[in-house]
Amino acid sequence: MLFSKINRLLLLVLLISWSVFSQKYPGKVYNASNVLPNNTIRSLFVDSTNTLWIGTDNGIVSKKNGVFESYFEEDGLALNSCWAISEDIFQNMWFGSYGAGISIYNGTEFRIISENDGLVHNEITKLFPYGDFMYVGTSDGVSRINIKNYKVSSWDYSETDDLFRVSGFFEYKDQLYLTTYKTGVYSVAEDENTLRLKKINDRKPIYSVFVKNDSIYSNQKGYSTKEHLAKYLQQNASENTEQLGKSIIWQQVQTKNDKMFAGAWGIYDTSGGIFEIDGEKFVSRAADFNVNSNQVYSLEYDPELDKLYIGTLDEGLHEINLSQDVSFHPLPGKVLGFTRTKFSSATLSSQGLQIIGKTSNTISLKRFKEWQENYVSKNSLNLPKHEDSFYELDYETPAEEIRFYDIKVFEENYWINTNIGIFAVGNSGKLKRYIPIHSEEINFTQDGKLIETHPYGGVRVYTDLNAFDYHYYSPEDPATPTMIVNSFRNEEETYFLSVFSGLYKWRNDRFISYLNSDIWPEKQLRHISPIGDKLAISTEFGDIYIVNDHKSFEILKKIPRAKIQGNTISFLSSYKEYLIIATEKGLTFLNNEKQIFLDKEQGLNQPLLATELFKNHLFVGSEGGFYILELDRILEAERKINELKLTEIRINNNEKSLKNLSSKNELEFDHDENTVLIKFATNAHPFPDKLRYQYKLHPKEKWSLPFSKSEIFLPFLSSSTYDIQVKVTDYSTGTKYHQKLLNLAIKPPFWKTWWFYLLIIAGITLLILSIYRYEIRKNKRFESQKSLIQKRFEETKMEALLAQMNPHFIFNAMNSIQNFILENNVEKASEFLGDFAKLIRLNLEYCTKPKISLEEEILYLKSYIKVENTRFNDSVKVNFHVDPDIDTYEVEVPSMLMQTFIENVFVHAFPPKIKNPTLNISFNELDSGSIECRIQDNGIGYENASENSSHQSKGTSLARERLAFMGYNNQSLQISSNKGKGTLVILIL
Repeated sequence: MLFSKINRLLLLVLLISWSVFSQKYPGKVYNASNVLPNNTIRSLFVDSTNTLWIGTDNGIVSKKNGVFESYFEEDGLALNSCWAISEDIFQNMWFGSYGAGISIYNGTEFRIISENDGLVHNEITKLFPYGDFMYVGTSDGVSRINIKNYKVSSWDYSETDDLFRVSGFFEYKDQLYLTTYKTGVYSVAEDENTLRLKKINDRKPIYSVFVKNDSIYSNQKGYSTKEHLAKYLQQNASENTEQLGKSIIWQQVQTKNDKMFAGAWGIYDTSGGIFEIDGEKFVSRAADFNVNSNQVYSLEYDPELDKLYIGTLDEGLHEINLSQDVSFHPLPGKVLGFTRTKFSSATLSSQGLQIIGKTSNTISLKRFKEWQENYVSKNSLNLPKHEDSFYELDYETPAEEIRFYDIKVFEENYWINTNIGIFAVGNSGKLKRYIPIHSEEINFTQDGKLIETHPYGGVRVYTDLNAFDYHYYSPEDPATPTMIVNSFRNEEETYFLSVFSGLYKWRNDRFISYLNSDIWPEKQLRHISPIGDKLAISTEFGDIYIVNDHKSFEILKKIPRAKIQGNTISFLSSYKEYLIIATEKGLTFLNNEKQIFLDKEQGLNQPLLATELFKNHLFVGSEGGFYILELDRILEAERKINELKLTEIRINNNEKSLKNLSSKNELEFDHDENTVLIKFATNAHPFPDKLRYQYKLHPKEKWSLPFSKSEIFLPFLSSSTYDIQVKVTDYSTGTKYHQKLLNLAIKPPFWKTWWFYLLIIAGITLLILSIYRYEIRKNKRFESQKSLIQKRFEETKMEALLAQMNPHFIFNAMNSIQNFILENNVEKASEFLGDFAKLIRLNLEYCTKPKISLEEEILYLKSYIKVENTRFNDSVKVNFHVDPDIDTYEVEVPSMLMQTFIENVFVHAFPPKIKNPTLNISFNELDSGSIECRIQDNGIGYENASENSSHQSKGTSLARERLAFMGYNNQSLQISSNKGKGTLVILIL
């Protein structure tokens, strides 16, 4: 209980102490170098749709959700200079120029009202909507314009020769008043349709006024006053009111948190700038808002976005985010770390150590150096040496070159490891211990021993720091941590991360290497952080693992770097169920349901160097200071997107009017109007760059990939109905919103309509009848020719048969039998005669069939080859290959078609000079369902395999003719040959 109270008190003291430093507010600057046409901002206005309107000396600019649009005289504006902006109840925008009257914009076109229409003067200074009228203050008089019919009425005031320059309007007790620069304060009245002004008092000069409740701030030359309105409107009001500020205030605004800001420009001096009115004091916020200009002329506040807009006459526009989710607090140098004990908190920067407790202490670089020098002077003989595998430490390093690595807490002391040694500092800022060792990463065992790591030289675990006793772990031992870049200690073990050899831990008085123990093969690790009872560990290249390492090591989840904003992780932390990831782009808060991303839009600028969690505040170190993030406000932020609105539709690059769009957002176009560009907008959002959009064209489809621009391009849509839905993911809050945006129908072309189909069917029916009659007549002619074709087919068949079994072959076979008999080789002659008889029998059997099975064809070919090869003394090696997927008994092929090509092989391919003559015959099934037969030899070949070649046998020509009669094309038979390399015949059957 006491510890909890101390912690709460410490956090309160810490926040109060840090709040003493000036807070930096995140902001942006818009000027002529990026989006503005001119750096002189005369007027600002946030309309009912949260669009910011910017009046400059060279045009008007609108800004909504980060999208800028400019308007000039060529667009219809009366004059490019704009000194006053307002909005009427019909959401028309009014722009007062300084020299050409008023421009009224209805979202499509401009309407101009000037002296020619009855306006008292063309130099507009103020615009004020009141009832059914827009009151117009000018540099010499006042008019009013009926917002319904644009009728102009003017006051004729000639009681003074001075210019009647209107400087402001305000309402009090249902009465309208105006102030002037040099002629006093007036009430505005309408009496029996006569316009009149009644002078209240003679206060002057008045540059501007601002009413807050029953008080009024009246801004005069060099100072302001604050009075009760009743007193201010007395005829003989005293001017002895306390003077506030020292400059001329041109505009004031009040925020939703009841803060007041004033914009000042001293005209002839440099007293201007941006101020906060704190009670009766004007406090400069120039440094906090990073506004260097002393010519602040216009202000505007957007309560929806909590943003303050500051218009200057020389620096353009400043946009300040007043939200307190992220605040920056300056400190000298780079803030490298935070930590705390029970009684104090510490911040480590490149300039030293700051401790905040009962008292505040700052330990400078010079003081650290003095501590080192005092120790070295007393212990010069007992200093560790580089030769003994200690990391090199230069005792001559000057104070300004001290480099801090990290700060940790152990036994209620702050331990800081540096390039000049390790320092233990107490809560009061006194040195508790100095150790003359150089280590970039240190930690402690669970029983209080210091662990000193060395990139290359092993690890030391100190058993007695006073006696400098330690146990040395050699880098030769695979379990010894090397190249350590981070560590983490809990109640049971101390973890070490290496960029080359993975994860280590100290437990039960020994080191364990996860890599060498085959527990986890990941080598290149960088950061570690607890998340609940688990660990989050990042790799060198940006992936993150969530692991459980209690009883056994288990990887629960991998977060790929593609899911994280940025590539290089700076640090890891956690809060509740969220993992906090810092990268070169910003901070990502990640859990199973949400992903929230913060960056420079929220004021979180690089670099992000270190972090510490204090209760529900996250402290992040950076260059020149640190950030404080209120985590509950960030992580529990409500959804900011609640509306999507169509802003533009282009069909075939032609803009379509949205005026006739139905309440259901339904549109219909012709079939050739099918390339569609849809632009849409959300309601006002403080961080539009954090929005990512997805769409789908039908409810059951998947969402598209995310994109950042709020437009959808749909080219060449087919005829259909599209129910276009859009989903918005807001990474500033982690929330999602989706809405039906548009129901789009693309009508089918006439050739896809039912009546066209009916017409086509009727036409096809008539065509079929005509074709039927034609076919009957054609069939009669065909029958008369059929007998002639059949006769020619039989002749071709017989000619092919003769080519397959020609007399020359028979003579050669008989001659071979005679030779065997003369050689008394009766057995060989008898065998040959049997084979020849079998071949003759197969030839007679198959020649009468147009088709035979592949099995029969192969049997015939083998019989033929056996006879031919016997004449060659079996010198030709013959290889048969049949694709196992082919059923040779079911597949049918033209009968005896291949014998012709095999005969050519034995007749022409193998003269005596051919060594190892080989014939390869293969049958393979093709994807098309056809059978490919390949007949390939390694014979002499020939040069030209064209159909006109003299080498083409008559049998080949007859085979082609036979294939043609059977319906095969020319590609069914392919013959290729190279002289000296053989011949390849391919038949596709």
